[in-house]
Amino acid sequence: MPFCPKCRYEYLEGTGECPDCQCDLVDELSSQDLPKSTVEPNLIPLQSLPGLIYAEMVAEALKKAGIPSLIKSDVLTSGYGARGATTAGAECRIWVEKKHKKRAESILHTMMDHI
Repeated sequence: MPFCPKCRYEYLEGTGECPDCQCDLVDELSSQDLPKSTVEPNLIPLQSLPGLIYAEMVAEALKKAGIPSLIKSDVLTSGYGARGATTAGAECRIWVEKKHKKRAESILHTMMDHI
């Protein structure tokens, strides 16, 4: 599959030029052309939270503070779509880059010290 080296979009075979960037497509992207999301950041988990709703609230606060995060849910939450804050056995973890750990933990504890 050809790729645009500028916007990194993947196109169907037979396409020769990116319609958005007007540049020739390449057969594969070089490592410097790969999106940054393909580089694994050094992620660490924060304390677990008792449900997806809590995790989403904290993730939103982290986003507003400029801290990217990833929510990983247990099978109950992710497999069955349980979204309640008090679903028995539900657990979610927020993962952040190691460099943001102290600030992220501070935000999480400020919001969730009561649970």
